[in-house]
Amino acid sequence: MIISVPKELKNGETRVALTPDTVKKYKNLGFSVCIESGAGDLSGFNDEAYANVGATILRSPEEIYNSGNILLKIWAPLPQEFSFLHPQQTLLANCQNLMELNALAERKITCFALNLLPRISRAQSMDILSSQSNLSGYYAVVQAINLLPRAVPLMMTAAGTVSPARVLVLGVGVAGLQAIATAKRLGAIVYASDVRSQVKEQVESLGAKFLQIDSNDNFETSSGYAAETSESYQEKQNFAVMEQLKKTDILITTALIAGKKAPLLVTKKMLDNMPCGSVVIDMASENGGNVEGSQDNLVIDYKGIKILGNSNLAAKVPYSSSTLFANNLYNFIASQYSTEKQNIIFNFEDELIRKTCLIKEGEIL
Repeated sequence: MIISVPKELKNGETRVALTPDTVKKYKNLGFSVCIESGAGDLSGFNDEAYANVGATILRSPEEIYNSGNILLKIWAPLPQEFSFLHPQQTLLANCQNLMELNALAERKITCFALNLLPRISRAQSMDILSSQSNLSGYYAVVQAINLLPRAVPLMMTAAGTVSPARVLVLGVGVAGLQAIATAKRLGAIVYASDVRSQVKEQVESLGAKFLQIDSNDNFETSSGYAAETSESYQEKQNFAVMEQLKKTDILITTALIAGKKAPLLVTKKMLDNMPCGSVVIDMASENGGNVEGSQDNLVIDYKGIKILGNSNLAAKVPYSSSTLFANNLYNFIASQYSTEKQNIIFNFEDELIRKTCLIKEGEIL
């Protein structure tokens, strides 16, 4: 069994699906490992580091795709890579673009989308969304502070007192919680809001204040994700957020709804309330955006307010994010490893396999 890792071709992607540490783990299971030359350069892992632990370095994507039984990627192959795929190959990746399923199925491959892992305790070590969102939430705060024209913590000096910056986080999933924790560590006063009132305790445990919206409705899915809200709730939420924005220096939005366009949480009319020099980070910009007018990978100046859309912040810290992503993939594969047969045997009775397999030998599931 050969595991192969091509270079990522998606614009702006700096991560890699394999690290030297995980090469050693795969080798210990008896697998051969191939990686395309330069695939890890942007993540801080050069060809020599892979070669030193027993990986074979191949020079072209054609060689990589021809060599592997199992393909590991950050993102599903782009159209220009489809012709490299071969029947009987197994692909593990983050597969967000379901429009390309037919094209992948035509190649007669098996495809696992790890972004579809169920939220169960057994899957936590394989959860690519959580590991990458964690780092994204951290970096959202770092990026915002770099754009903010003021200090963040309280500073009392002989020349005067610098008051702490105020941060508002909308959406308290994994990314939102890490953004709260990071902003608090840096000395900011932090507020947070989420349609799931159940997360209030988590917010307060991190030292932030929960922006409470009076409602008896439950907007949490059975999987633990946020659901769409009612119009009456949206009106109450908009008013509460608009009032909070009057005293907010950094706004970070993280709200996504699985399989749907991101909800619009902040309009330009609401942004008009923010102080000049404030910074907005919209982490849902590629999926429609939580903030009106935000654009992915672009800083926009709106009346003195900097609005940055960035939906792939994990790629800004590629060494750390690649390390976690590669471990997620390894844990998924290792869970299906048969010691008796010394091979991977995917058990389709297993919930992990059943819920992540999009294509099985060319058949769309």
